[in-house]
Amino acid sequence: MLATLVVVIILIVYLSYLFSKLVAKSSFKTDSRAKGIKLLDRAVVGTDRSIDIIQVNERYFLIGNTATNMVCLAELSEEDIIIEKKEYDIENGSKLFQNMMFEKWRTKKKK
Repeated sequence: MLATLVVVIILIVYLSYLFSKLVAKSSFKTDSRAKGIKLLDRAVVGTDRSIDIIQVNERYFLIGNTATNMVCLAELSEEDIIIEKKEYDIENGSKLFQNMMFEKWRTKKKK
């Protein structure tokens, strides 16, 4: 009886794990109708909050997301995106994404 209970509990935990993996994969799939929109990068800044770089056709945007709101923070030039790709530092794991956000904030503050 006890062995059956342990097997059932292990089976429930395993199926829960598989289901969570399935849900996670399906939530990140792109919609086939949105061929002109690409998510290039995402930085999670808090619970249900992120800052994203998206490409819409030939334009790039820095977007702030919360659970209930989405705000366009800035339109980025193609040069900003190319610089980010060039300055990716594998040694210490830092990306230019953070530096680029800081630069945008600094230039916006100067205006």
